[in-house]
Amino acid sequence: MHRPSRWRRPAIIWIRRAKTARKPRSSNRWKAGLPLAGGPHKDPFRPFLPKRFPWTSLGLYGLVLGMAALVFIKVPARTGTAVPVTGTIGVPRQASSWLDRSLHGWQGDSSSFLSWLADGVPLSRLSTAPRHRAWPVRAIIMTALADISGVRLTSLTGILRMEIPTLAQTPVVVSAKPQPKVLPRIKEQDAVQPGLPGDHERIWAELGAKPIVGIYQTHSHESFWPSLPKNSPTAYSTDWSQTVVQVGWWLAQDLHTDGVPVVQSRVDNMSQGLLPSYNESYHTARRLLRWYPSVHILLDIHRSEKPLDETTAQVHGVSTARILLIVGSNKLLPNPYWHQNLELAIHVAHHLAAIAPGILEGDGIDMVPYRYNQQLAPGDILIEVGGQYNTLAQERYAVSDLARALAMVVRDKQYP
Repeated sequence: MHRPSRWRRPAIIWIRRAKTARKPRSSNRWKAGLPLAGGPHKDPFRPFLPKRFPWTSLGLYGLVLGMAALVFIKVPARTGTAVPVTGTIGVPRQASSWLDRSLHGWQGDSSSFLSWLADGVPLSRLSTAPRHRAWPVRAIIMTALADISGVRLTSLTGILRMEIPTLAQTPVVVSAKPQPKVLPRIKEQDAVQPGLPGDHERIWAELGAKPIVGIYQTHSHESFWPSLPKNSPTAYSTDWSQTVVQVGWWLAQDLHTDGVPVVQSRVDNMSQGLLPSYNESYHTARRLLRWYPSVHILLDIHRSEKPLDETTAQVHGVSTARILLIVGSNKLLPNPYWHQNLELAIHVAHHLAAIAPGILEGDGIDMVPYRYNQQLAPGDILIEVGGQYNTLAQERYAVSDLARALAMVVRDKQYP
C-alpha cells in the first residue's frame, strides 16, 4: 500500500445544495401570478393592499384627533362670578375651564389655539362650521299646492271663497286693534295717613304721569340717632319725618325736579315688627308694580348700622352720608333678574362716582347671597343711604346726588 507523502495537501471537496424552485407562499402568490390557495383569486383587492399595516400614520392621526377632542369638548359658559366691585366698577373675568387656565399660563388663548389647529388640520373647521341642511319641505309642499290650486291653503277665507264664489263679493271688514283695558283706579291708591311727608300725606305719592322709578322702604321705622330723643331705646321711630320714609320722599322730589316721574310707597312695612317686614314689603312691591306697570327701576331705601366714619364722607366740601348699592344673587334662592340688577347698579355707581367722588361706601356695590325681594322684576336695587349715626342733613345731601345719578341713568336709558 502506497503511503501518501507527509507533505501532500489533502483534497477539498465542496458540497453545495442545488437550488430548487420554491413554492410561493400564499401571501405572495399574487406576485407570481398564481392563484391563491383553494382556487382563483378570492380577494381582488389583495394586490393593492400595503405590505404592512400603517401604524405610524394611524398613530399620528390619532394624536391629532385626540388634541382636537380636547379643544372641542364642551366648555361651560363664562357667566362671571358675582363679587363685590373693586377698582373699576364691573365684574372681573375669570377662566372657566382648565383649558383656559392652561392656555393663560402659556401666554395664549383658546381662540389662537383653535386657529393654529385649523391651519394644521383644515378639516377641523367642518366641526365648527354651521350646517344648513334643513330642507323647507313644508314650505315647498304648500307653495306647490298653492300654485296648483291658486289659493293659499293657509288662508281659510281663500279656501271658502274658492268653494263659495259669492263670498268673493262680500267686503272684508277689518276690526280695529283692541286697546288695552284701563283698570279703574283703586281707592287704596288715594289713601292718606297723618304724619307722612309731602303730597298731602298720601300713602302712595305720585309725582308725574307714568312713573319710571318706584320707591319703597322695607324697614320703614329705621331712623337716625341725632334726630331721636336722648332716651330712645333703639334707632327706630314712627315719626315719619325722622325715618327713611323722609329720605325716600326727598329722593322722589329730586327725581321729579330732574324730570323723572316717580311714585313712592309709604306703606308701613314694619307694622308687624322687624322680622315680618320683608314679607310685608314683598306684597307692597308687587302692588306697586301691578298698579304702576310703567316702573322700570324699583328702589328699596335703607340705612345701615355701621360706624359713623364708614358712612360719612366729605363730598364737594360738605359732610355727606355715603351710599352703598346692594344686589342680591341667586346662591340661596332663585333670582332670575340678578344679572340685570347688577348691570343697573353698575351704571348708577359709575354716575355717582363721576358727579360725587367719595360718596360710594367701600367698593360701591355689595353682592350678597340673599334676594331681598329683588326677584320680582329687573332693575330692582336695595340702597343704603348713610347709617344710624348720620344726621338728616347728611342724608339730604346724599339723596340729592343719588337723584342726579338716577336721572342720568334714565336719560341714557341704561335700565332694563
